[in-house]
Amino acid sequence: MTIAARLEQPHDSLIGMLERKRMIDGAWVVCLGVVLGAVTLPWFVHALDINLWRVATSVFAYALIHLAFSTATERFESSAAVTLALRAMLIAGVAFLTFLWHLVGGLDNPIFLAAFTLPVIMSGLMMTGVQTLLTALVSVLLVTGIALVESQDLRWYAAQLHLLGLSRAAAFAASHIPRVDAVTGLDTSATYQFTVLVMFAAIQLTVAFLSRPLAVLLVRVNSRLEVSSKMLTEVQGMFHAVLCAEPEPAAIVYADTGQLIQATDSFFKRMLIRPSEVVGRGLLEVVRFTDPRTVTAAFEAQSGELPFCVYRVGDETRVANVHFYRTEHRGIRYLYVGFQEVTELYYLQSAFDAVDDPLMVVANDARLHYANRTAKAIFGDLYFGMEVASVAKLMELLNDSERAGDEDEKEHHFVDGQPYDVRRLAARLPGETGTCTIIWLHCVAKEQALFEQAVRDPLTGAYNRRYFHDALARHLGKSKVGRQLACAYFDLDDFKPINDRLGHAAGDAALVGFVTTVKSQLRAVDVLARLGGDEFAVLFVNCDLTVADSAITRIRTLLNTEGWMCEGQRRTLSFSSGLAACHPDDDVKSLLERTDRAVYAAKAAGKGRSAIEP
Repeated sequence: MTIAARLEQPHDSLIGMLERKRMIDGAWVVCLGVVLGAVTLPWFVHALDINLWRVATSVFAYALIHLAFSTATERFESSAAVTLALRAMLIAGVAFLTFLWHLVGGLDNPIFLAAFTLPVIMSGLMMTGVQTLLTALVSVLLVTGIALVESQDLRWYAAQLHLLGLSRAAAFAASHIPRVDAVTGLDTSATYQFTVLVMFAAIQLTVAFLSRPLAVLLVRVNSRLEVSSKMLTEVQGMFHAVLCAEPEPAAIVYADTGQLIQATDSFFKRMLIRPSEVVGRGLLEVVRFTDPRTVTAAFEAQSGELPFCVYRVGDETRVANVHFYRTEHRGIRYLYVGFQEVTELYYLQSAFDAVDDPLMVVANDARLHYANRTAKAIFGDLYFGMEVASVAKLMELLNDSERAGDEDEKEHHFVDGQPYDVRRLAARLPGETGTCTIIWLHCVAKEQALFEQAVRDPLTGAYNRRYFHDALARHLGKSKVGRQLACAYFDLDDFKPINDRLGHAAGDAALVGFVTTVKSQLRAVDVLARLGGDEFAVLFVNCDLTVADSAITRIRTLLNTEGWMCEGQRRTLSFSSGLAACHPDDDVKSLLERTDRAVYAAKAAGKGRSAIEP
């Protein structure tokens, strides 16, 4: 069963109604052409005195309107809407024929009334229900109305039959609608006119009653022929049903021309088209591959597969693995084409490969399941199923991250000299008995550089005031659980004279020399900060006053003996310092206030002294 045959299936009512509409459209075009030709010939031999230009213009205008409305109905998505539009078009056609009959003479041209049987016959053959009778009745009523408008004698008969309202309405219309005398000198009697209308009504109703039984008879004959055909092609029908139920999109085409013969239901859904839209079209016309030449060349082979084949559906780009093979039946060669949709997988793979951070999935048995492009670039050739232990750099990094302490003191892990944060996420993936570990490594080199730039004093390299206060607040929280903490202030003695006598460059060198000396006597966990000008602070972490005071003494000794270099000469440097220990009830403000009191006490006692606030 071909795609064209599928259009006749009873379950596809929308497609069936669209096919009926198209057949009626064609019949209307033929009908209008025949009517125009039948009017033109007597006009040409001067048998009819009519305005042919007006008649032809009306026919062409109606044809354009009809085709425009017909095109719009192609977008309807329900059979009920198409049926309603089809009935409206039939009634509109009858109304136009009535208007055309008036233009070519009306009652002076009764032969034209034969054209009204065409829409009745079309309704009987193509439509169901009472549409045929409705079309006939509408034509009788419209023709009778025009006749009453054109004939004063008929209006008199209507008045005699107590149809005064109808007679007056017809007289009013007659005063506004000019009469067309198509046949010069022809004068018909009221009896003749009445007889024409009666015969017209009888013929229309007779055709309406006969056309429907004839259509039913034709359908029955066609149904018996279809039953016989189905019995002969039962195997083919079963194959078609199996093909249509295939969950993956697939199609069968002629191998030589590529024209579509059959397709699965999933094919139409995936390509966002209806079966009626692919009749007579080739596969490459329906599926818009981005590289059709490659696809066409591949289809020349007996069988094969095109991985990650890109095609477009509307404005959307999709990706599929296209597999195909050739077959032959009764001397005709066919091509089966299947689509394995991998759009989401393709974009997911592309997205992971575009990430600059390494991303890996490790199974419960320490075997690699996935690694993106960046991970392969850093750790070497990674592939599915390999043991993680075989990659030394990766195994070392994972072991280090497992031994990491709390988050606040967590150190970065280095790979090839670059610092990384390691994140782990345990997840149960389909088909796995245990949990897999998704490992994400984020290079923090840029973040570290920006952070250092934000928290460091650009001259000395010491931390700035903001970082010192943040670090103090963070460590004060830890001191609540038993950790000791001490804070010291340093104020350089006679720093302004250095700037005044030796210049600001010398002052900067003195500050750098001071910071260098202080750092040499501090531990890695201690925090040195420049608060501003020649004022500095040190936060001694997990340290008591004795150890902190000892460090200050060593710093003072070094600055007195080694000092700092200026213009090739070594100069000494003196400072006053204040030291305070952290109490359990201290906050940032109270601890700094006590440290500040200590340094003021040292300065009050003289230069180069230290004071301790217990």
